[in-house]
Amino acid sequence: MKRLALACLLALTVAAPSAEAKRTPRCDGNFQFVRGAWVSTPYCRADQIARVAREVGMHTTAEALLAHPADAEEVCRFVGSDYRVHPACEELYSIFQINIGRGLTVDF
Repeated sequence: MKRLALACLLALTVAAPSAEAKRTPRCDGNFQFVRGAWVSTPYCRADQIARVAREVGMHTTAEALLAHPADAEEVCRFVGSDYRVHPACEELYSIFQINIGRGLTVDF
């Protein structure tokens, strides 16, 4: 009987999703599933950029790109010709623009 209980406990432990898997946002391209709707989020945009970058040989993650915007800009320049990263990289570049009034912007 103890073996059966131990086997059941082991099976439930293996079958249960990990806490980390529950925390990872559900992304489809640049969009995250939030409260029943698909919304463009910074994490999913960074995840899309990182996924394409890994396909062409760069080693990066969405977390690294969010933590270091300069790295994200470098990755965008490297894989910018890929149509899958255009919306995400455009969002990234617009973050670094400051509106100084009278329709003028300064790029950093």
